[in-house]
Amino acid sequence: MQQFLAVEVPEQRSSVLITPYNQVEEGRYLDPNTRTVFRFDHLRREASDAQDGSDLVVAETEELRAALQKSLSSYVASHYSSGTVSVFSHEGSVVSCIVSNRFSPNNYWNGSWRSVWSFNPESGQLNGSTKVRVHYFEEGNVQLDTQSDFAADVEAGRVKDAIAKFEGEFQQGINDGYVMLAERTFRGLRRTLPVTRNKIDWEKIANYKIGGELANADNN
Repeated sequence: MQQFLAVEVPEQRSSVLITPYNQVEEGRYLDPNTRTVFRFDHLRREASDAQDGSDLVVAETEELRAALQKSLSSYVASHYSSGTVSVFSHEGSVVSCIVSNRFSPNNYWNGSWRSVWSFNPESGQLNGSTKVRVHYFEEGNVQLDTQSDFAADVEAGRVKDAIAKFEGEFQQGINDGYVMLAERTFRGLRRTLPVTRNKIDWEKIANYKIGGELANADNN
């Protein structure tokens, strides 16, 4: 799955994702919400040279695309703390891209969420793919890299609900997996009790240690 990048559209109060679905030619992309075509430099990560792109808007799917952009923007704002969604008309389908990144290097972790949803209004087929990556690197290197796909027949007015339902179930599945990992897998790797089957009284051991240190101090 591509690594989509959110950029500010030049001369517009709007942001859009850089994806293959809104690329109109090499290095140039369309923001369908403002009907603006602009150049994007991938090395500098800079957008420039904004021009009118009204002639590139696909009239047949624009009403559906705009409605889905509105409903998904509300959904993303409610469920993602730092999410971005862009909806495009692409080869007869309406493609929705959702991205959310959280970077916290000071706390030794980074994470990303990517979703791509393609809805064909003629067939009513909705296909989606969601990918999550999490990297935790404090005194070690632990990574989660998981993806799940979706396909179903959906009415045009229920696309957002289908996306929300699937993504909610996907996230819950990840949460349940971590619970099972802690309760079952880790327990199978390490004994809860020592071989003696008795819990170690660490407080008593600490008291023994302190008492021994005090006795040695008195002898000295």
